[in-house]
Amino acid sequence: MDILSAFLLLLSASFASVRNVLTKGFSGFSFKNREFFGIQATIFGVGSLALLIVNVVSFDGFSLYTLFLALIYGIMLLCAQWCYTIALTKGKTAICATLYSFGFLIPTLSGAIFWHETITVFGYLGILIVIPVLVISGMGKKSDDKKSSSKAYLPPVIIALICSGGLGVVQKIQQKSAYASQTKMFILLAFIFCFITSLLFFLLLKKGENKILSRNLISCSVIGVFFATCNILNTYLAGRLDSAVFFPLINIGSILLSLLLGFIMYREKLTKKDVCVLLLSALAIILVNF
Repeated sequence: MDILSAFLLLLSASFASVRNVLTKGFSGFSFKNREFFGIQATIFGVGSLALLIVNVVSFDGFSLYTLFLALIYGIMLLCAQWCYTIALTKGKTAICATLYSFGFLIPTLSGAIFWHETITVFGYLGILIVIPVLVISGMGKKSDDKKSSSKAYLPPVIIALICSGGLGVVQKIQQKSAYASQTKMFILLAFIFCFITSLLFFLLLKKGENKILSRNLISCSVIGVFFATCNILNTYLAGRLDSAVFFPLINIGSILLSLLLGFIMYREKLTKKDVCVLLLSALAIILVNF
């Protein structure tokens, strides 16, 4: 892996970690009420604005192929975002996050199947190590909360998992096409679709008990910019790196940086589980890049 790719990977993982931390504050908004979609519309709206500015500064063209692919990407992006949030309201965050992360297996294996990307024996070992890392990171203390023990979170988190993996495949398709240079327009069109759809739901549904506060809007703005940037970087890296390298590393990187961010922001002490995650993650990164 070259220095530029490593830097962009670290940057994307950092932005994703900040987004994850801020998104936790929105789990109280119900999918049945307009506020949930108001949050989503703000995120995608701010992201669209940021992407529009980028496209104005550096326009790389437009094509019907890019529009078609962006619509598919947008549908998957919406499903992943909405279903993951629903799952968080029905199950424990750690369990949902762990299952959601398994989506990386879809684009990783598709790279070897459809694009004949080579995965070494060490690469396979690295991928296998990622699985216990994700499982261990999602392990937590037992809870007597009936809501947490319910299996109602499984259907939405499985849908989110599949859609998340599908996003990686679509990113790869876009980067392998003749319109790979239109990455910024591709992501912009997808975000505009997500924004319009979320806004329509916001206008049609009834109000809920939880109101959208100013601090929520600030968090949405930061998430929107970071989310848009991550999508551009991830799409670019999906075409630059083999799937077996990029997709496991971006998930591992997010976990590691989330641990570090939690320590820096909240002074959370590293547990034995955290140390185990750090060591296994480091080993996985070394093997995948061997």
